[in-house]
Amino acid sequence: MMRIWKLPVVLLTITAALGGMLYGEGAKPAAAEGLFDDVNIGLFSIGGRATYFDPKDGDANWFGGGQLRLHPFKFLAVEGSVDYRKTDINSTTVRTFPVQGSVLLYPFGTKRLSPFILGGAGWYFTHVEGPGDFDKTQHRFGAHVGGGLQLFLTDYLSLDGTYRHIWLEKIDSKDASLRDKQFQDNGHMITVGLNLHF
Repeated sequence: MMRIWKLPVVLLTITAALGGMLYGEGAKPAAAEGLFDDVNIGLFSIGGRATYFDPKDGDANWFGGGQLRLHPFKFLAVEGSVDYRKTDINSTTVRTFPVQGSVLLYPFGTKRLSPFILGGAGWYFTHVEGPGDFDKTQHRFGAHVGGGLQLFLTDYLSLDGTYRHIWLEKIDSKDASLRDKQFQDNGHMITVGLNLHF
């Protein structure tokens, strides 16, 4: 299991390495000349991403997903995302579809290299198939906070990496009102995404 203090280091390393590979392959630089110059990123972006999930009680692994972001203001973006995870435990298969909504705050605005903080909520749809025709679907609500770094490779292409800490509702409070729900530490999530801007 990956140590918590290593996650931001891994995130920055992956983002920088992928950014260097893509930028080094002849991509036309963004309009900004320096890393901290403003860039015009358009109104929305769409992209695919690789997701690393490290649950508190389970094995960490890489999965895939996608994200859509709206950028109504220079300092704010709203993101919707969905990922897919499949885990086989002995003769049981667990499929999870985390659907998350996040608000991203860019404290320095949208620069060519832009750090951001994020927070939001998610709905985690889990389908379990096991021996004896066991088949069950479960829906749980969760919250997350984290941060990330976005590098604009061109006016229309960016690379980003994020870290999220996730809390999921406890199963025994699933049918309670939102005020009475109880949450538990569920793990860590890293994403690395490539986005097209329009």
